[in-house]
Amino acid sequence: MTTLETPGSKRSLKAVDIWKLFAGTPALSGVSLTVHPGEVVGLVGHNGAGKSTLLKVLSGAYRNDDGYLEVDGERVTFASPSDALSHGVATVYQELSLLPNLSVTENTFLGREVRKGPNLDRSAMRKSARSLMEKYGIDVDVDRKVGSYPVATRQLMEIAIATTRNTRYLLLDEPTTSLEGDQVESFLEWVRDLSKKEGIGIVLVNHKLDELYAVADKIVALVDGKVRISGRADEVSHAEVVTAIAGEVNAGTDVSVETSATVRGRQGKVPEGVPALSVRNLRSVAHKGVSFDIYPGRVHGFYGLIGSGRTEAMRCIYGADEYESGEFTVNGDPYKPKNPKSAQKAGFSYLTEERKLDGIVPQLNSYRNATLPITDRYSKPGFLDRRRARKASKQQFDALKVRGNVEASIESLSGGNQQKVLLARVIMEDSQILMLDEPTKGVDIGVKAEIHRIVRELAHEEGLAVMVVSSEEEEILELCDDVTVFAHGRVVQSGVPAGDLNVTRLREMAWQEISE
Repeated sequence: MTTLETPGSKRSLKAVDIWKLFAGTPALSGVSLTVHPGEVVGLVGHNGAGKSTLLKVLSGAYRNDDGYLEVDGERVTFASPSDALSHGVATVYQELSLLPNLSVTENTFLGREVRKGPNLDRSAMRKSARSLMEKYGIDVDVDRKVGSYPVATRQLMEIAIATTRNTRYLLLDEPTTSLEGDQVESFLEWVRDLSKKEGIGIVLVNHKLDELYAVADKIVALVDGKVRISGRADEVSHAEVVTAIAGEVNAGTDVSVETSATVRGRQGKVPEGVPALSVRNLRSVAHKGVSFDIYPGRVHGFYGLIGSGRTEAMRCIYGADEYESGEFTVNGDPYKPKNPKSAQKAGFSYLTEERKLDGIVPQLNSYRNATLPITDRYSKPGFLDRRRARKASKQQFDALKVRGNVEASIESLSGGNQQKVLLARVIMEDSQILMLDEPTKGVDIGVKAEIHRIVRELAHEEGLAVMVVSSEEEEILELCDDVTVFAHGRVVQSGVPAGDLNVTRLREMAWQEISE
């Protein structure tokens, strides 16, 4: 067993008084954190607290604006993630980076292939990869493509490979989000062994407190870019962490949010009539009996932490993800999600959270991207009536104030304008139920305000039922009429009038422990 360093040892990864600003606004305000070899530090915080930003500073993906980093007593400045790796700091993000079309061996030695003379020494690499996987108890065929294995196995492989790069400190960003059941317990045991037996210092970001307390030696809670709690896990209670994250009610802030929303036309009345969508007892890999109603003419917000079931609920309803059981009605009529095409016929449109992964088609221009789901409307036997399609698209682009060269590849547009093109696509489908997953993600304040205006008009003036997933409490409170809060695959409260909520209450519900 590796000899472990004591917390008083000079060996450690330190972030000292770190500041990081974006457009002059602090994302991190004087944050300090220390992790020693053989220690697991659990990092928690609400959505937007600064957890991912801190990890990116520690990993070299971001440069801090003030403060400094220290590795084993040496002050360092990371110019890039590869620079951090050279100092023994490795990061595994929630979005895994292993290449699915390459084998386990090829991924293990990617960029540092072993050679025998002018040729690759495939035998030596295969032997080393097999030895690595066996060392960590990962039962895989190193000649198989990584993409053929489930997410849980790929997660373990990525971390195992990271340890081969002279890693002394490992940063893990929400590693259990895609895992389920026994996989989570096995993974946490694996992380604990990696820390204690291999002497690796680990920073583990996780919003599930029961998982964090099962493995962490120390808990650090970030709130609005500042460290609110830092202490040993056996000395800091779950309740203290939840209270710190939820914060105290700021009456002035809450009033201003409510006033702003009222001025902008929030529908304060209680929903009446037949729901546009009714979901009862939805069960899936991500859900444990979820029920809620969505009404026409209203903006309904879905709030919760990553992995709580909010996005997964939309995907199940849209037929993009499988579900085990549940009852659904659309305008009072039975509905059974099968696939996105059948969902579109039933009156649904869906705006994905990841526009670059499964939203835009980069090689096509904005006009073609906007009309992809409805190409048949502008098709005649043998050809596509591009003039009509372009006219319809331009009308929406003008209404949404899309700026940039829409004739060129959509990639030439800014992120905000790409998002508006995708929103135009959703609107052009003429659906009655719009599902918008993080519709303002990655856009600037001006574009965000425009998207909010459009969403309100679609609901309040055109009578559509609009569902919005957002990680931002302020956006949920300002944009939505009703709110459903998810936690641990269940609905904590459904259809709560947004005017009855505040940031503190949202966080309390999202972080509450739910017994099985």
